[in-house]
Amino acid sequence: MPAQIDQFRSRFELKRELGRGGMGEVHLACDQFLQREVAIKLARLALLQDPEEGQRHRRMWLNETRLAGKLQHPHVVEIYESGVTEEFGYLVMEYVPGGTLKAFTAPGKLLAVEAVIEIVYKVCNALDYANTCGLLHRDIKPANILLADPHTPKVSDFGTCYFAEAEETQVLDVGTLPFIPPEHFAGAAPAIQSDIYAVGVMTYQLLTGAYPFHATTHEDMIQEKLKGEFAPIEKRRRDIPPELRFAVHRALHQSRELRYAAWSEFCDDLERALPELNRPQEIVYESARFAALKGLPFFAEFSDTELWETIRLSNWIDKAAADIVCEEGSAGRSIYVIASGEASVTRAGVALNRLGAGECFGEVSFLDEDSHARTATVAAATPLVLIEIDADALREASSGLQAAFGRAFMRVMVSRLKNADQRFLRMLGVDPE
Repeated sequence: MPAQIDQFRSRFELKRELGRGGMGEVHLACDQFLQREVAIKLARLALLQDPEEGQRHRRMWLNETRLAGKLQHPHVVEIYESGVTEEFGYLVMEYVPGGTLKAFTAPGKLLAVEAVIEIVYKVCNALDYANTCGLLHRDIKPANILLADPHTPKVSDFGTCYFAEAEETQVLDVGTLPFIPPEHFAGAAPAIQSDIYAVGVMTYQLLTGAYPFHATTHEDMIQEKLKGEFAPIEKRRRDIPPELRFAVHRALHQSRELRYAAWSEFCDDLERALPELNRPQEIVYESARFAALKGLPFFAEFSDTELWETIRLSNWIDKAAADIVCEEGSAGRSIYVIASGEASVTRAGVALNRLGAGECFGEVSFLDEDSHARTATVAAATPLVLIEIDADALREASSGLQAAFGRAFMRVMVSRLKNADQRFLRMLGVDPE
């Protein structure tokens, strides 16, 4: 039987080192079985058996290995699998090519305010997802946020995370000092506000190129934290919207009881901080699109992951009043959900229905692959913002997203049948109530 190290080498071709740290090194590799690029983290077994730091490293390693295949979110680096050879333990992870946010924390490299809001919003959403899985990250900082592209951050390095249900793998004395909340130094247990504080510091740094503190030593920084002292963000960057100033300062509050109680609250304030633009321009921002989807009845039962996937698949378009969206008898492969406004539905010139925000049409193109002709004309009764999804693209989407759309279409069809029954009873002079 081949040795484990031989099996590893026959499957993974290590191309180059991407980085190294206290736990080992990370390499870009090719998974020759699955024919894809991956990142592989290697931890030397000798490190895990070190008499002084071995227990800490083993706990950090176990934290990451137990997440293999479990955290699946568009803004979290996915861990595909883990294993061990005679020489090292290894984690096979999603390869994210765009570097980290640390590159954008220097004064001459700062991102636009809107870009920072977008990125931080997505990071908050990812950490909210992790929290629903019982996890606190505990080491959020720019170096641990990877970039798949300029608009797609991915949270990485869950080695120091806190599992709500597992005492045996908790790692003590974790984090990076500027991002550690004040209550940590008083011995408080980790809470969601610990990560919120770290995101607040990270946001401040991305916006200003500096930490919020004046201190030049570790001891002085801890004292500033305990006293709730930090430099107001508007003193270091003048173009900060008031709503963003409020969000960052609240996340940095000395008292964790006065920070955000939930990630959704933080996201809401970040969304308010986006520039005030008229529709449909405001939906250019993916965070605004995400918030818009969450507010529509059609998407009420979609998970956050499914909403992000919908955003990737969809095209958001606007129509002026009286514009035709689709015409009876014409071919069409698009599904539409109304984000705002109203649409009229007619057949042979006879009014059939009026649809509003959160309602859909064109779903037959997904449910029936053989049906291509539109059975009615849909026109904008008022200015419309439409979410357009190609039916064929939806069939290529994840099984979870297809199932979510299938359930939503079923709810729509049941509602329409009920309404049709009520209209028929009224035509007969019967009170449907």
